[in-house]
Order: sequence, then C-alpha cells, then structure tokens
Amino acid sequence: MQQFLTKLRLVLAELARPGAMRDDWFAWAAGQTAHLAIGAVLAGALLFFLPALWAFAVAALGYALAKEVPDYFRAPGWAGARDSIQDALFVTAGAALAVAIGGAHDRLFAVAVGAAVVGLALGILARMARGGNGK
Repeated sequence: MQQFLTKLRLVLAELARPGAMRDDWFAWAAGQTAHLAIGAVLAGALLFFLPALWAFAVAALGYALAKEVPDYFRAPGWAGARDSIQDALFVTAGAALAVAIGGAHDRLFAVAVGAAVVGLALGILARMARGGNGK
C-alpha cells in the first residue's frame, strides 16, 4: 500500500506541474486531447445531476478555478498564463462536446469540434514551425 501511495504522489505531482511542451508538438497535442477528455468526462458526469447549461458551466469554470488558476501561480507570467488559458479552453471544448451530445445540440457540437480541431491544428503548426519534432 505504501508503494502505491508513493507512486500516486509522483503522478499527482507530475499532473500539478504546468508545462507548455513548446518543443514537442505530439506531447502537446496529446496533453490537449487529454484536456478535451477531462472536460467531456466532467460535464458528462454532471449531466446526471444538473441541467445542461449548469453542467457545462460547472465543469469548465470548476476546472479552471481548481486546476488552472493554481497552475498559473506556480508559473506566473505570460508563458504560464498562455498554458493555463489553452488548457482551460480545451477543457471547455470537451465540456461543450459532452453537453452537445447529451442534449442533442447539433450546432454546439459542430462549434466544439471545430474549436478543438482548429486549436489542435494551430498549436501543432506553431510547435512544428519552431522546430519541435515530436520526439
């Protein structure tokens, strides 16, 4: 049990460390895809207890306040703010996806998918332009 708790602490410490992954487009894309999934899972779970708009708001704002605001204070400045904003926006897009699917909102679904695809594409292209190789 002690070994499990030690490993869990290591995982949580790594998750608490902000990182923009400027030189690795693949790691950045994987991280942002994970943020999409976090938003979708949070909002999807909240849909069992709250109306769609509230589930979306609680998932998006709750995540931003609980995770990204503290991350910003760990890495203040423009780089930290940009990383926190990007992460929060991808969580918001994921929350919108869950709400759109759960409530059959076709337009919201299209906007959320479009935002995620455009955001991922721009982030990947920016990292590739800087010479990030994805390794």
